[in-house]
Amino acid sequence: MPHSHVCSRLWRAASQSLALIALTSLIACGGGGGGSKPPVPSSTPPASVAVALSSVPASVAAASSKPASSSTASSVAATADNLLAADIWSNVNFWGGDGGGGSAVGSYTKVAVENMGFKTAARIVVTKPTGELWNGQLQFPVVGSFANGDVILVKVWFRSIESADESGAGFTTLFMESGEPDYTKFVTRDLNSTGDWQEYFIPLKVAGYKTGDQVAIKFGFGAGAKPQTFEVGGLEALNYHQQVALSDLPKTLESYPGREADAPWRAQAAARIEQYRKGDFTLHLKDATNNPIADAKVEVKFKRHAYQFGSVIVSNILMGTSADSIKYADKVLELFNQSGTENDLKWAPWIGEWGGVYNQPNTLSALQWLKDRDFYLRGHVMVWPSKRNLPNLVQPYFSADNPAVIDPAIKQVVLDHIDDVGSATAGVLDEWDVLNEPYDNHDLMDAFGDSIMVDWFQRARNNLPSQKLYINDYSILSGGGRNFAHQDHYKKTIKFLVDNNAPVDGIGMQSHFGTSPTDLDTVYKILNDFTALYPNLVIRSTEFDINTSDEALQADYTRDFLTMFFSHPNTVGVQLWGFWAGAHWTPDASMYTKDWREKPNAVAWKKLIKETWWNNFEGVSDSSGSYSNRGFYGRYEVTVTQGNKTHSYTIDLKKAGVAEFDIVVPAE
Repeated sequence: MPHSHVCSRLWRAASQSLALIALTSLIACGGGGGGSKPPVPSSTPPASVAVALSSVPASVAAASSKPASSSTASSVAATADNLLAADIWSNVNFWGGDGGGGSAVGSYTKVAVENMGFKTAARIVVTKPTGELWNGQLQFPVVGSFANGDVILVKVWFRSIESADESGAGFTTLFMESGEPDYTKFVTRDLNSTGDWQEYFIPLKVAGYKTGDQVAIKFGFGAGAKPQTFEVGGLEALNYHQQVALSDLPKTLESYPGREADAPWRAQAAARIEQYRKGDFTLHLKDATNNPIADAKVEVKFKRHAYQFGSVIVSNILMGTSADSIKYADKVLELFNQSGTENDLKWAPWIGEWGGVYNQPNTLSALQWLKDRDFYLRGHVMVWPSKRNLPNLVQPYFSADNPAVIDPAIKQVVLDHIDDVGSATAGVLDEWDVLNEPYDNHDLMDAFGDSIMVDWFQRARNNLPSQKLYINDYSILSGGGRNFAHQDHYKKTIKFLVDNNAPVDGIGMQSHFGTSPTDLDTVYKILNDFTALYPNLVIRSTEFDINTSDEALQADYTRDFLTMFFSHPNTVGVQLWGFWAGAHWTPDASMYTKDWREKPNAVAWKKLIKETWWNNFEGVSDSSGSYSNRGFYGRYEVTVTQGNKTHSYTIDLKKAGVAEFDIVVPAE
């Protein structure tokens, strides 16, 4: 995908607590979001210190609100430079944030600490969180020198004093970033606690640093919606330069609430899956004269889920002839029953602005290839309504002097595009993202009013009379589920569409996660919140991935997110935003490495959809010629054997469909 698109997505990923390995690409993009206040002062760098890494505990407990996790430490001894002032409290900065109405998000005081190896901590009282993590910051300026390629270890202690959140947990987000205009982030990490002090070891490798940039380690506290009080202390930032590898440093592993094998949500989800994802069925075996056939052998083999487990694809790879393309196509067929294109159907590549690998014949061929193999297909995206995400074709309609001024003729150009791409794909696609990311892509709405969104949906319906039409946005489920400003905006936007009779059928929730994935109970609560407001709209996870190098965490969260999502009755599917590192916007999030090593998250995906949620049956018809059982909704192959004669049939078990099937067996 092009540079600008990657940058916008990577900033979002960074704000959702991704590890540095993802952020190295973000840094090249210049970061984004959240201005740093107040300015960072300078100070004399402290002296170097000798630190033996073997002195770090071999086991590092995770935050008390999470399952225990560990971190191993190397026996390497190296000289590290302190990057913070000798007295970090001598030049600490604090910005209380903008809580609206002239009030701050939070306040700060220094407090004394006993028996912890450090004597002072910062106490942050958060009274008016806005949902944006950067809105309100405690800042510790970096005064020592470092360079690209240096390996740094950040250490900090965190504890929650009190929290109004239902979980009782407190949290903040640590991030190390440069100042304006780039706000380059070198690492981002959530800190969590339910009361006890917890030490965090956070290693990072510097990339994208510009000489002269003012850099600080910051604690953002604007996320969430409930008041809380927490403390941070014992902050250190040690630069080992390039004497050690990143893997030599200790690391507090991330986890998430609900990861435990005996977490209560698991039994609840299993019960919902049994209730909502399975149905009873009866086969009535009859001969040609309608007489029941008793004592016949019956085999019922599951062939295809009704629920949609999918991934986006790259058309030129799917339609290619290389060894990688062949492997890619094989994995698509093995792992998924739903798909769509990652970039091919976006406006700019659709009209040829992204170069030769994106072209309409190849895109349509790939979609037809999938449709011929019975895939459910979705399109992404008709309208991404900001100047930066609209194609070059329409840039002349924007004023160079005033971005808010847009030539009204652009409205018809957008409608013409909807006609073009909608009519071209009507024969193969089953649904479309009509509107993408309205929270921070709203230039066209600002210029012409929100009613223009209704026009887009109505125009899409003119071209797509039976297809499902979606709105799609990010940071609804991710980021700990704490971006309430984003969630509220999404709810209000959907309400506007529904109230104004826009033909919207579904709600897309992108589901990009990082090293601090959202706990499962919160995921379910958000799904319930949207379902309560809009019970007639289905919900799809449209862009699921977990960008982390911790493959065990990635696999466990893949398993648990899929389980929770599958268990919710108003969801229809989960679509990965790619599966192979050779064609993935964040390669660490893939299921297969570039050389096709199968990662644990792929194993977890396959185990669920091919084993745990898979069923085959066999038995004998009773005296009335009937055979009954209960299975997952989907397509089955029924084989009836009488004597030495075997006949096969296909049935579709659907939630609101036929539950009793007449099977007419020809005479021998």
